[in-house]
Amino acid sequence: MSEQISAYRSPEGAAQYFAAYDAAMQLWPIPYESFDVTTCYGRTHINACGSKNAFPLILLHGGYASSTMWFPNVAELSAKFRVLALDTLGEPGKSLPTQQNATNRDCSAWLESVVSELGISKTHVVGLSRGGWLALNFALHAPQCVERIVLLSPAASFIPLNWFFRAVAASVMRIRARAVLKAALYSWVAPGFTINQRYTEQFILGLLYWNWAMNSRGYSGVMPSAFNGQRLSQIHIPVLMLIGDHDRLNPPRAIELARRLIPQIETEIILNAGHMLSIEQPAAVNARILRFLAMEN
Repeated sequence: MSEQISAYRSPEGAAQYFAAYDAAMQLWPIPYESFDVTTCYGRTHINACGSKNAFPLILLHGGYASSTMWFPNVAELSAKFRVLALDTLGEPGKSLPTQQNATNRDCSAWLESVVSELGISKTHVVGLSRGGWLALNFALHAPQCVERIVLLSPAASFIPLNWFFRAVAASVMRIRARAVLKAALYSWVAPGFTINQRYTEQFILGLLYWNWAMNSRGYSGVMPSAFNGQRLSQIHIPVLMLIGDHDRLNPPRAIELARRLIPQIETEIILNAGHMLSIEQPAAVNARILRFLAMEN
């Protein structure tokens, strides 16, 4: 049964977060439009750019990062595609779930509904971290909707979430302190990298004011977990997987497993990057994505 639940701890906190979200969207270097589509799982917010006549490219952000995180990537990607950057339901952003999204099938059904509402028959999908897991899950459940997928440091997909992830997740859920939340964000990038301050502020406020009951009551989707190897072997669309050489969630073994399990996969390690490689090394990541998406099937 559908149910309304508050996504943020207070109206004041939500207002501060949305102001920071709008400020982060000013980092997008090209014109964009924002709109919502309604699905059976709730209202999904989309930031879109590029020609409406171009082939669609859906962007799925990392956990609790929101679609604003694609500011270093959208200019180059939208020169070739109609970019549709989604705020994932049940995470800080401008989407609002009204129904539990508690199984892998639900996660795919939500994306299928978004694609249907947009009038899209097929799309490319690029996902970072949890967004990568969502992209792979979408390809498993609805291959008819997907042309190609790009996995940027996908969470869990090939190996289980490790102790480091669990420690960071526990700290942000239990300790509502700005210093802790900023340290958690910086733990995902390569040493010495500085994340844009405006984006950092939005990310911190999202965690600071997020209503964690959304998670415990099944509105934030399932926790990513490794997919069954036999199922992965049934993916016959082209897949690109990129990880950073400083990624603390995906060791090189994840790439070895991906190569063994998915028939049509390309893999590459991006130098001087951690888990947030699309922000850390946008030029290299953008170029590799565009080269992959331009290839013939």
